[in-house]
Amino acid sequence: MAERTVTPGAGGDVWVVVEQHDGEVAEVSLELLGRARQLAERLGVAVGAVLAGAPGHVEALAPALVAHGADTVYAAAHEALRHYLALPYTSVVTALVRRHRPQIVLYGATTTGRDLAPRVASALRTGLTADCTDLRIGDHQTRDGTWRDLLYQIRPAFGGNIIATIV
Repeated sequence: MAERTVTPGAGGDVWVVVEQHDGEVAEVSLELLGRARQLAERLGVAVGAVLAGAPGHVEALAPALVAHGADTVYAAAHEALRHYLALPYTSVVTALVRRHRPQIVLYGATTTGRDLAPRVASALRTGLTADCTDLRIGDHQTRDGTWRDLLYQIRPAFGGNIIATIV
């Protein structure tokens, strides 16, 4: 059988859904931008940051996101987005993902991230891996061929007794 190479999600960027509280970017979002930059460089794609918040806050925060690794900031400014509310935030993130089609979207393991990520994943009918302790890009060899540039999601399982790698 001839070998075939498959690269899923080729071309889509790596995104971070940024959390902000009263006009301040959450530290976890800045950390995720650094990790997104590493993944994006491995894939040869750009880093996007999704930022929702109140008018004035969003515009003021965008330069800091670029300074921490974002190539593009997808901003949504509206008074209803001043504080996290599940439905408006889900609507904003879902619409942006549908329009721009990133291949990886990262959320912080926070109360907000744990609420928003499954809502967006469900709306988009896509997968979600929570509680990752590491993320890597790598290839996977099968008897039918090679899958290139897959996201390996590493997380504890079974009460932390083992480490699972989810592809």
